[in-house]
Amino acid sequence: MNNSTAISVIIPAFNAATFVRETIDSVFGQSVQPQEIIVVDDGSTDGTAAILESYGDRIRVLSGRRGSAAVARNAGARVAAASWLAFVDADDLWLPDKLEHQLAVAAADERVALVYTDRYNIGTRGDLPEIQGSIQPLYGGDVFLDLLMLGNHITLSSVLVRADVFFELGGFSESLRNAEDWDLWIRVAERHHIVPCLEPLVRYRLHSGMKSSNPRHMQVARRAVIKRALALPRSRQLPATTIRRIEGATALTNASDAARRGARGLAWQELARSVAAWPFDPDLYKETLRILLRRR
Repeated sequence: MNNSTAISVIIPAFNAATFVRETIDSVFGQSVQPQEIIVVDDGSTDGTAAILESYGDRIRVLSGRRGSAAVARNAGARVAAASWLAFVDADDLWLPDKLEHQLAVAAADERVALVYTDRYNIGTRGDLPEIQGSIQPLYGGDVFLDLLMLGNHITLSSVLVRADVFFELGGFSESLRNAEDWDLWIRVAERHHIVPCLEPLVRYRLHSGMKSSNPRHMQVARRAVIKRALALPRSRQLPATTIRRIEGATALTNASDAARRGARGLAWQELARSVAAWPFDPDLYKETLRILLRRR
């Protein structure tokens, strides 16, 4: 592997003993082997450290006190040696040809700074489909407005990003406790092309312990991300109507998420925000009907 296609894999792990071995083994099972695997043990108190130790010098382990996932990922990136960075959470899995297919996509267009893939949803997926792309289009090219208007369609554990771009942008924002991945994708998309690998090459595990399972925390995070995004130079050139549509769409996403998780009061609050920002979105009224008909 030459340096232009070398990959550093970064795995943040906090009390990840249940899943982390399977995750690491899925990285070792790649048809194109990464240059290195860096696991950031973020203050685990279960058996995570012993599992990591069992790999010996096949992986590099960084240990620290409990912080955020953004802090852990940034710490791993700072010691990475490769020209590409790949992130995977300690409860997700890669299919064997993930990295190979992403490098092929990146090689086809030198403007590409980030390649992501479709995913399989596994675990407690509720009403989500098996393949995420069946309900969520995968956008490519200049996706800046797509990310602002339509929310985060990029799965973190699927991302392969150029290291120089990651560091140019300062990595993940450590001021955000949730949705820090969406924030980074927006900042990448403001300046660079992002492309999808349309195959589902990640198994994304859904479970009750996920950060994104708390709708109120996600409400605060999404609003913070959009506030940051609208302060970017490119956003300041957007017309007022587009900004209102973005704010309305973000509130609608919050409403849908809250309703799906049984937080009906929060859902109605966010629907009201969406109406106030942009009452012309037909999806707003479809979602209102769905919430009215929802039995939980």
